[in-house]
Amino acid sequence: MLTLQLLILAGGVSVELPTEAEATGTMITLGEIAEVTSADPAALAAVNGVELGYMPAPGYSRTLQRWKIERAVALAAPDVEVTWAGEKACRVYPAVEMIRATDLYETARVAVAGLFEGEEVTIKASGTINDVSVPRGAVKAELRADLTHDKRRPGNWSIPVRVLVDGTPYHTAWIGLDVELYQELPVLLESAPKGTKLNSAMFALRRVRVADTSAQPLALSLLSDAVAVRAIPAGHVVTERDVERPLAVNANAPVWIEIVHGHIRASVLGNALQSGRIGDLVTVRVEATGKEIQATVTGRDQVTRELNKAR
Repeated sequence: MLTLQLLILAGGVSVELPTEAEATGTMITLGEIAEVTSADPAALAAVNGVELGYMPAPGYSRTLQRWKIERAVALAAPDVEVTWAGEKACRVYPAVEMIRATDLYETARVAVAGLFEGEEVTIKASGTINDVSVPRGAVKAELRADLTHDKRRPGNWSIPVRVLVDGTPYHTAWIGLDVELYQELPVLLESAPKGTKLNSAMFALRRVRVADTSAQPLALSLLSDAVAVRAIPAGHVVTERDVERPLAVNANAPVWIEIVHGHIRASVLGNALQSGRIGDLVTVRVEATGKEIQATVTGRDQVTRELNKAR
């Protein structure tokens, strides 16, 4: 004992290896599994911080032989004199943090809901979500949903939720979600055979579930005078695929240009330089000045330019 005390006072380090130990983080360090003492703070820090390899997964253990630990210390801190005591091997178990299935689901749900901000959506879990055990780190594990390759859409989602231990990705849980999107859209009240010329009286605004966003539903203002290119059943939300919309403005034809600035409205005569349907953005020339501007087609031979909107 006297010899060990003299060694410590002289700047050496004493390491006592236990039969088994519990450690945190994703990497095992000597200071977590052994009793390390020294009067020299620098030597103590150097030996404590020697890395001994990966942390076993929760439910498993690793047996570290002392001769391998001695070799690792000699390589990492060659100028430190170390005295060894204790066991010839140490079995290391990971300290465990349990990640609840509800937290994994909520992380995925919040991330997806953020894509639909301001819209009515219902998000439910699809399939089973299990709790996940990870090594306990110095701080609480971080959960991070990865949406970098996903776009806003209803339907089935599979969201990777990363579990980070001390800032390092340790596990990825795939969370299945079913996303339902609801919007108030014009719905056809009665079936319309192919060739039917549609008008606004044939529709009513209703809350409907949107199953497909690849085909854009048409607003009520865009449905007047549209012609069905296929038979459309009652209750259907009409999209661009269902109809042929006639041109409301023809290139090189005169148009009325409505200029809107706040509550002030004025109309001037002009000429269309492009053809367009209701809702399209076209270029027109003001007859009085010859100036070319962009305006939105709002009716037959009529366009509107709002001055408070940059174009």
